[in-house]
Amino acid sequence: MKRYIFLLIIFFHFSCSKEEECVIIRNKSEIKGEYYFYFRPNYFPNSQSNTLGGVGLSPDFASGKVSQEIYNQYEIGDEYCF
Repeated sequence: MKRYIFLLIIFFHFSCSKEEECVIIRNKSEIKGEYYFYFRPNYFPNSQSNTLGGVGLSPDFASGKVSQEIYNQYEIGDEYCF
């Protein structure tokens, strides 16, 4: 019985760990005091070349809101992991 409890604890420990996701910052913007990175997640296809908001990004691009401190630490082209 103790062996099963031990295995169950080990299983829950590994199943709860979160994997880090990394993206390449394609653009940055500040809108009304809020800071955003624009990126193309690895799982999105490179299919369209239309612009998004006049910044030359495909509609496939996603964005993520970040703090001003993080915004200032990264440049376009940097890898950002969260």
